[in-house]
Amino acid sequence: MVGIGIMVINRKEIQTREMRALTIVGQSDQIKRINAVTYKVKSQNSDCWYDVIHVYKHGWTCTCNDFLFRHERVGDCKHIQAVYISKELRHKVLANNDVKEIESDNKLVCNCGSLNIIKIGIRHNKSGDMQVFKCKECSKKWSDNLGFAKNRIDSKIITVALDLYFKGISLRKVKEHVKLFYGISVSHVAILKWIHKFGEVVAPFVDSLVPKDVSGVYHVDEMMVHVRKEQHEKGHYQWLWNMMDNTTRFWISSKVSQRREVSDARAVFQDAKRKTPTPIAIVHDGLPTYNEAYWKEYYTMEGKRVKNIRSVSVRHDGLNQKIERLNGVFRDREKVMRGMDHKESAQKLIDATRIHYNFIREHGSIKKTPAEQAGINLDLGQNKIEGLIKLASKPRKLTQTTL
Repeated sequence: MVGIGIMVINRKEIQTREMRALTIVGQSDQIKRINAVTYKVKSQNSDCWYDVIHVYKHGWTCTCNDFLFRHERVGDCKHIQAVYISKELRHKVLANNDVKEIESDNKLVCNCGSLNIIKIGIRHNKSGDMQVFKCKECSKKWSDNLGFAKNRIDSKIITVALDLYFKGISLRKVKEHVKLFYGISVSHVAILKWIHKFGEVVAPFVDSLVPKDVSGVYHVDEMMVHVRKEQHEKGHYQWLWNMMDNTTRFWISSKVSQRREVSDARAVFQDAKRKTPTPIAIVHDGLPTYNEAYWKEYYTMEGKRVKNIRSVSVRHDGLNQKIERLNGVFRDREKVMRGMDHKESAQKLIDATRIHYNFIREHGSIKKTPAEQAGINLDLGQNKIEGLIKLASKPRKLTQTTL
């Protein structure tokens, strides 16, 4: 009978927490989304904010006293449940058919968020006719150009050019293909700008998605890349730092730097912490920089520690083969490019390549994209590049709320 009484009490407490969580979600500015695995939730009784963080293998944690002292007996506190509800609402908004229709059709929504759109004529381009629209709220004019506001080329041609480039074709050969099959003359510089714009539009969206099915064993490695117009003690070269998950092959982070110092390695670890749950192990090639960065970013005296695994590869006997294979994929791409111009443009190209690798390109060994293997299913359709750009162009307007 005592056990039944405790069960009833716990059930009532759980229901009360759920009601309070709904109250938190219903109020504005009570939940702040810091990144994919970190939220701040305001206390209902004071002006303090609690940190709600997802820890790998442990789930969501909260810094409130209710979670710290009664979690084992009652379960998640109201702040964690509020985050659950907030995330569920956000996913429902993105999955709603009406919203998806708006998101997939850039003609219907202005960047200011207004739906008061009218047609004002047809633009006649070499690639075909395009409908021109005008927002009656802010007077902005635009055509259906797949998120690339200043382009007057048909979106299908843009996605074809992007696909050819990411498959290893040089910019000039992509230019020749577009001229031969579509009769459109574009410069290789214009195609390069499309690639940069692709990364700029899509990166904020995909970096906000949590790869929930990652293994927790992250591999990190650095490689030298040719950047023509950057002069350093190593010549015209920079360092590219890559981090990826072991089983899903999800490419987590890519950073370009001039040196191999502790601050550069820390930047990679910090980027990974913003995008993914806390790992169970970091695997690297033994560079002392990684050890120092690990102690500053991942080592903790409390809770379960992240393992620091040093693996010095001798031919194929090391543990870092998968990240070295990823480096080889990018090296093949770099040979076709014959180097990159500046550090900034190099970073944009690498970010765009990372997005294509994770969300567009099917991995040969897992027969899926790394994003799908990691539990991120976006249903991008047959033209994945076009679907990803359209999906990334509009949700940012929706996610500016606490959802």
